Amino acid sequence: MNDFLLFYNSISHNFSWTLDIYHSSIVGWIITIGYKPAHEMHGQNVIHVQDDCDMQLCFAKAQIALKEWLCENNGGY
Repeated sequence: MNDFLLFYNSISHNFSWTLDIYHSSIVGWIITIGYKPAHEMHGQNVIHVQDDCDMQLCFAKAQIALKEWLCENNGGY
């Protein structure tokens, strides 16, 4: 979790993003990065990761998904 949050914090100032972290006993862990309301792409997700029970796995998947998105859409990170 800490690695993901440190990475997100190091790059988030370059983007108009929101970070949502949610947990419940029904859906497990959900991590979503989306666009702020004032952004033209508001309502779309940059990443959306869900894992039923493993918090560490969910954060690891989110970090991989974010880095892949940055490589594909931003030329790297």
